[in-house]
Amino acid sequence: MSIVKVDYDQTGLVFAFTQVTDVPDGFWLQLSARFRSDVRSSEERVLASVDELLSRRYWLGEICRRWDISLEWETGAADVVGKFVTLAAECQATIERAELSPDSKEDVLEALANSRFNGELRPFQIRDLEKLADLGHGANYSVPGAGKTAVTYALYEIERLRGRVDQLVVIAPLSAFGAWADEGGLWLSPAPLMGHFGDGRSDQMEMCITNYQRAANRFDDLARHMSRGATHLILDEAHRIKRGWTGEWGTACLRLAYLAERRDVLTGTPAPNRPRDLEPLIDFCWPGQSRVVLPEGVFQVNPPVQALSAVANRLSPFYVRTTKDELGLPPPNMEVVEVPAGELQGEIYSALRHRFAGRALMTRRQEVRLADMGRIIMYLLEAASNPALLAAGSSDDDPLSFRHPPLEIPDDSLLVDLIASYGRYETPPKFIEVAKIVENNRRQGKKTLIWSNFVRNLEWLANRVLPELNPAVIHGGVPVVSEVSVTRDEEIARFRQDGDCWVLLANPAAMAEGISLHRECNSAVYVDRTFNAGQFLQSQDRIHRLGLPAGVDTRITILMTVGTVDELVNRRVAEKVLALSALMQDAGLPEMTLPSEDDYGPPIENEIDLRELFAHLQGN
Repeated sequence: MSIVKVDYDQTGLVFAFTQVTDVPDGFWLQLSARFRSDVRSSEERVLASVDELLSRRYWLGEICRRWDISLEWETGAADVVGKFVTLAAECQATIERAELSPDSKEDVLEALANSRFNGELRPFQIRDLEKLADLGHGANYSVPGAGKTAVTYALYEIERLRGRVDQLVVIAPLSAFGAWADEGGLWLSPAPLMGHFGDGRSDQMEMCITNYQRAANRFDDLARHMSRGATHLILDEAHRIKRGWTGEWGTACLRLAYLAERRDVLTGTPAPNRPRDLEPLIDFCWPGQSRVVLPEGVFQVNPPVQALSAVANRLSPFYVRTTKDELGLPPPNMEVVEVPAGELQGEIYSALRHRFAGRALMTRRQEVRLADMGRIIMYLLEAASNPALLAAGSSDDDPLSFRHPPLEIPDDSLLVDLIASYGRYETPPKFIEVAKIVENNRRQGKKTLIWSNFVRNLEWLANRVLPELNPAVIHGGVPVVSEVSVTRDEEIARFRQDGDCWVLLANPAAMAEGISLHRECNSAVYVDRTFNAGQFLQSQDRIHRLGLPAGVDTRITILMTVGTVDELVNRRVAEKVLALSALMQDAGLPEMTLPSEDDYGPPIENEIDLRELFAHLQGN
């Protein structure tokens, strides 16, 4: 029998196979071929990333038996594999067990009584904390404003007192940093040393926060930081890793999961576009177990209705959720305002639609990827809101996924003159409607939040339509931190405190998460939307959340240009919210978020969106 030694580098998350005695060439070639693409190997050693080895452990066992190979696992390597096997068993047990009886639940308030936790949790937060404290790893899918951060700090303190963890690492959007810092000092006393990862004090911090981009870019440094102790790892707004192993952020987070003793995800929209969005969230909490938890039907392009019900049942043991009904919030007053296209705008949109119809047929035959249709969506959304944008292309301050060149038009095309002259002869009808809504709110002493995905629309509104209302502006070009220009926090503060600032113009990619405006503003207007339902839900909660003053009417207005892609987007977002409601068993979700009639991701989200787009271009 030949012998191969297996070591494990915890910081690098890599297993190393080394020959102790000569092994058959066939075995070594198979091993090298299986893992060489994942981590660089050599003739003397074969390296395998932790996720790939654990996912292929049955294959590894089979070829070892076939070639009569004995694996000698070093202590660290054996511990990782043993922990993974135990984790799989715990996951299965969680699926099978019934809801905890009241007698079996830990008294979380008693556990926190003599701790650093310093605050009074609401009944629904205590309920959520009890369940999460009983799980090895968990998910908090409560709506924004339900106090997920407070529950997480309480959970961390319980796990610290148990001796399971001794440091907290939070990965979150930049917009959420302030809330984590503020609430850390509010809920924990004395407050532990906390700060931003990479600011020079990481080695002394008990708690640190970083964003998804930095977690990916500085993966090795963050892995070393986590390896120094027993880590509780949190993903805030975890739907940002919905691309899983195919995305840079998802890959980093899923690999870091192996270094954490406890893992939790926080998001109010875990599957905003399709049930399969849940896969990376489950694999983060329970590595490699998503195919065990989720029914097979979820992985179809168009999951059947029964699959959604099955997901809700299978998923329920693993998460907690507080709904808006439980928060006692009155539903917002939702209205879709149908805006007739302007005369020039209608001609431009019709010509554009006709031009893209033939390209869509060709693209469909070629079975092109979703991203390849993104540019067409951009142009249609621009034409439906402000056709003048077609000649300009994207702004450098737009999200990366929205970057696109100006529309290419042959010189002899009718579109050339129509687009070139648009701004001189016609004001976008949506902008006229925005001005009416804002002025009506101003007369009543009310401020207005206006959303658009296009930075050039925000700038047009700020400089040409609403300059006398002293608007604040938030988008990707407004820095989070700066010593030479106005920052996002300063613009938000101006909107909140300046009596002459009546409008906040915002890009959902920059401000859909982590900011509360419900005390200052109760009216939001959407100039345009994409197929990203999660982004829409998140953005609503900036003004509709826990702490809303009694008797306040929250108004959300969606502007929809008749006969354009706006109608398709409105329908698809509604369908996605209904599907999410079924997954979360939250009957109030559609009522709260649908009109009465998800750098943040591409404007077109899945195959169904693509199919609907083809139909729109063909006039169906």
